[in-house]
Amino acid sequence: MAMIDNLRPALLFWWGQVLALLKMNSRALETYRAVTRDNPRHQQAWSCIGVMLAERDRHAAALEAFERALAIDPGDAASHFNVGFLLQGRGRHEEAIARFNRTIEIDPLVDRAWYGLGLSLASLGQHAQAAEKFEEAARLQPMNPYAGYQLAGARHKLGEHEKVRAEYLRVKGFDPKVAERIRVEFGVSAR
Repeated sequence: MAMIDNLRPALLFWWGQVLALLKMNSRALETYRAVTRDNPRHQQAWSCIGVMLAERDRHAAALEAFERALAIDPGDAASHFNVGFLLQGRGRHEEAIARFNRTIEIDPLVDRAWYGLGLSLASLGQHAQAAEKFEEAARLQPMNPYAGYQLAGARHKLGEHEKVRAEYLRVKGFDPKVAERIRVEFGVSAR
């Protein structure tokens, strides 16, 4: 009987995954909540609840769910990133920076954490540090035009016009629309 009791949360969790893939998000959220009632230490279910609540703009409840996931597994890079992302959206950049840094400590290959870190640093006017973070995000994900755009913006603020032009040319090679935005917004010559 204990085996069946342990199997129920696992099966429910995977059923929630199926529902989420089918975009039946309300039912998926209910299913993940059922998982956490059966097993309050189901870290993945708490994380999924956080994602679904964040998608519904229920940020306070999403933060709580991610914190529950982190209480179970403090080494979960995804939950740290998600908390940072939510904090950033609420203008709490210093706290977001701490979460993005923690994400990077756990997994330095999370390009989104480098990008988020750059955004928060730029929001605080720390453009040199932001440029370094956007550079790393672009290195990890070379085809991300938004990292290139933000990198060009930080370089522009620093007066590094040749580096802005280099970023424009790099991005132009794979996303002409974002490259054109860089050219127009930051005054890059088309030649």
